[in-house]
Amino acid sequence: MNSNETGFRELVSRMFDEYIINEMPAHLLQLHPDTGPIETIEVVDRFSLRSYYETTVNEISEDDIVPNADEEWEDAILRLIKQKIRYAILSHRWVNGDSEASFQYMQSKVEVKSFDWHVGGLGKLYAFCQKARNDFNCSFAWCDMCCIDKTSSSELDEAIRSMFRWYRNSHICITYLQETDSVDDLAEDEWFKRGWTLLELLAPFRMKFYGKSWAALNPLHESKNDKYSDSILQEISRVTRIPETDLRVFIPETNRVQEKMVWASSRRTTRVEDIAYSLIGIFDVSLMVAYGEGKRAFYRLMEAILQRCDHWEIFSWKGSSSSYNAALPADPSCYAAVRNTGSFDAEEQLNNERYIIGDRKFSLTNHGLKIKVLLVRVEKVHENVVEGTHGSRKRLVFSHGALGNVELTCMHSKHEPRMEWAFGIIDFWQQYEGGGLAFLDPCRKSRPYTAFLLSYHSNASPDARWRKEMTEDVVHIWPERHMVDSLTVLYL
Repeated sequence: MNSNETGFRELVSRMFDEYIINEMPAHLLQLHPDTGPIETIEVVDRFSLRSYYETTVNEISEDDIVPNADEEWEDAILRLIKQKIRYAILSHRWVNGDSEASFQYMQSKVEVKSFDWHVGGLGKLYAFCQKARNDFNCSFAWCDMCCIDKTSSSELDEAIRSMFRWYRNSHICITYLQETDSVDDLAEDEWFKRGWTLLELLAPFRMKFYGKSWAALNPLHESKNDKYSDSILQEISRVTRIPETDLRVFIPETNRVQEKMVWASSRRTTRVEDIAYSLIGIFDVSLMVAYGEGKRAFYRLMEAILQRCDHWEIFSWKGSSSSYNAALPADPSCYAAVRNTGSFDAEEQLNNERYIIGDRKFSLTNHGLKIKVLLVRVEKVHENVVEGTHGSRKRLVFSHGALGNVELTCMHSKHEPRMEWAFGIIDFWQQYEGGGLAFLDPCRKSRPYTAFLLSYHSNASPDARWRKEMTEDVVHIWPERHMVDSLTVLYL
């Protein structure tokens, strides 16, 4: 072996080790033997995966490395390594008893013939392993019931923060829908209403859906990857409101915050913190796991997103604000779906090329959210109290010469009689060389402008400043004439 071959072998070995240590689950199930009926199931660590595939990876030669367009040499090696390592991963909805088939129960090699079928979750686990072996030729599998040592806080922390990558790196994600008989039943399955399953839907490149009798919803001979089954994907897109392009190949980023939060808005988690933790991978942010912190977890998620997001739509929300900052929402349900038309998309692209839209440099400070808005003072012309299921609300009507009357419902019914009011418009337009002036264009017809409802407490000295009010709907305004003014810096 010459020096070039030695250097290549060392590079492959190093990349293989790094991939196993950093990208693979801490524990997996190994199915014995490699072929034929499954006789034993054993919980093993990630280094067993390395030992199993070491010979296969060592067979990679330089001739096998063919970079794709715009792909670096090492990226092509890593892609080939990923193709060699195969494990199936389970996506399912937890039900009572699933926790019985735990890490501790499965820790020793378990013979299938001696299974205690009264143990909750064991039937589901065995059916999953059978599909992994028989349908996808996988000798390793991962399931959250028994592959996480939940007595180890460090392992639980790693699992939650790595979950997106583990699902993405799987050879196949086997999805069990226990309330579904056919594609027509998908909308009613509880799987589509749980928080963690959003990640499990978006992360894998390959998925196969099975109904409650473990029959494939789309026959295997037609497709082994339902992410390319038009009938299933169209129905999932209809149920979840997620575009088919995202269902096929989702790219985790801190863009399109409003849209992604809408995807999560109607989903539930058992632990309130998991509302935030289940979104870590979707937004590709890092967050320490701290069960017991309650709703603060979602505030910390928003903090992490804000550090890398510069688009105004992150503030386009309604309802209750976070207890930690009035400019941020309490949870994903505060975000409402927006119907974007083709004309709006074209307009947004055009104006991003010609103008700055909204403040792109907002930031969280020790004085609150620092953001520039186009401040429009308005007069409150009418109010009345409305009783609802969540207590009394105050219905207010505001007036301005260029905006007409704007009617809003405030979630706080008590306001001072001499309070001042304003709209802080967050998606104003500004020329790149505009000298600090911003404007609203009345010809913008495809979508209204978005604003904060602001109140000013003159007797709140020494902290007299504009404050964001909570409203039951996103504040939208339609200007009736062209408006130009300097921007105002707020600390909310």
